[in-house]
Amino acid sequence: MNRLQRLLTPPRLVFGLLMAVFLAAGMHLAADYGISWDEPIQVDIGIKNYRYVVHADPALLELKDRHYGPLFEMFLVRFMDQTSPRSMFISRHRLTFLAFWAGVIGFYLLLERVFPRRWLALFGAGLLVFSPRIFADAFYNSKDIPFMVAVIWAAAALQYYLKNPSFQRVLLAGLFSAVTTGIRLPGVFLVALTALMMGRDVLAGRLPLRRAAGHGLVYLLIFAGLTFLFYPVFWREPLTEIPQAFEIMANFPHFASVLYMGHFLSPQTLPWHYLPVWIGITTPIPCLLLILTGIGRAIWQWLHSPKSLLAVESTPLMLAALWLGLPLGAVAVRGAPMYDAWRQMFFIYPALLIFATAGWDWFSGTIRRRIGNNTLNLPLTVILAVVIFAPAALWMAAHHPYQNLYFNPLAGPDMQTVKMRFDMDYWGLTYRRGLEAILEHDQRPLINIYAANFPGEANAAILPPDQAGRLNFVQNIEEADYFITNYRWHPQDYPYNDEIFTLRLGNARVLSVFRLR
Repeated sequence: MNRLQRLLTPPRLVFGLLMAVFLAAGMHLAADYGISWDEPIQVDIGIKNYRYVVHADPALLELKDRHYGPLFEMFLVRFMDQTSPRSMFISRHRLTFLAFWAGVIGFYLLLERVFPRRWLALFGAGLLVFSPRIFADAFYNSKDIPFMVAVIWAAAALQYYLKNPSFQRVLLAGLFSAVTTGIRLPGVFLVALTALMMGRDVLAGRLPLRRAAGHGLVYLLIFAGLTFLFYPVFWREPLTEIPQAFEIMANFPHFASVLYMGHFLSPQTLPWHYLPVWIGITTPIPCLLLILTGIGRAIWQWLHSPKSLLAVESTPLMLAALWLGLPLGAVAVRGAPMYDAWRQMFFIYPALLIFATAGWDWFSGTIRRRIGNNTLNLPLTVILAVVIFAPAALWMAAHHPYQNLYFNPLAGPDMQTVKMRFDMDYWGLTYRRGLEAILEHDQRPLINIYAANFPGEANAAILPPDQAGRLNFVQNIEEADYFITNYRWHPQDYPYNDEIFTLRLGNARVLSVFRLR
């Protein structure tokens, strides 16, 4: 009975109830989102890898994107509903959300091991859920969100190992690291993270050197063997394909310009501040303040007492610091291209939220100590938490299903200004609503449409088949009845007068449909 009581603590019971509601809500909301730019490409990657594994189909070996992490895509191919294009994409969205849901659970369990006060784990998990851009991507981004989720579980496994090093626990850490790398190749950073954390414990005298070396060897063998297994493209010519995969990872061949600070720039020549600015303008302000507080407090403590860097009490925040610092350092040194805001780096966001939770721990504790009234402590803490979560939650509800367009006030005084400074709907998700508007407006059996870019046509696949069949996409605007645009690479207004549908965010047009004839 005592063990059951330890497992079913009040915070865990509340978390379990909230996660059940969250799962039901996510399964329902998944049908509302459009098709993102990369989804058809990801479907193709998954199918070709799956067919290579199951049927030895050599088409994978000719695929341009054959080195892209296939593990989650093969999972989607195996379990998605393929009865129709619409069913396929909606089922993919549900499965991707399910992965995010599992990631929230993993993050909660990780935070339980970080903070003695169990309610803090619930707070930190809430920060992850009520991050607008992360929430939206959790349905259609089958690359960066599953990767972030896998990194969370890999970090939790590493923390589990560090608490009580053993052969079984290092096997688990190696397994999760390999799964993470099977989803996206940058997961190799976990090898460095694991080595540094083990080395830290050796320096602190908590882990004997010989034992650390043995565990490290086991970790590397598990990691290398499973990672090789998870990439079918490596199997035939590993000496050629593996170096090529790492070269592509370091210098990904993406050359489409990005709108940053009002200028179109090459992804290869972005300024050093690109990533911190994007994090700063797309993270809710209360969360951003808590992140800065948590990082500031940790730095102050480590500078004030350098010995604390090796203390066992500092292990969780050191793990978060290296989780954050290693990828940022790699980007700075290698100059890896970034685009589509900062989605490729979403996997460092949970590390930032660990610092945010530490910031909340300090802030709420300071308030409690200054008040000194136990009767007021709980209601005041709840009120402060509501103040932190409410703005993001209300914005997400009001702008569903376009949470991916979230910017905080740091991005600009109004959304038209933001639109002229930064990429908005780079995924092309708004096109779904534009196509629905055309079908509602025009009842003809065949409608000619010219879309400004690829997702305009791709989003027809998520419409009911009888409606999608009425849409005919043309390659020449002179042949079109309607022109539809999400303003990517063209934030300025268009010269067409007959605008039959507009999707706005504040005072900015994010999607327009023009009738041409």
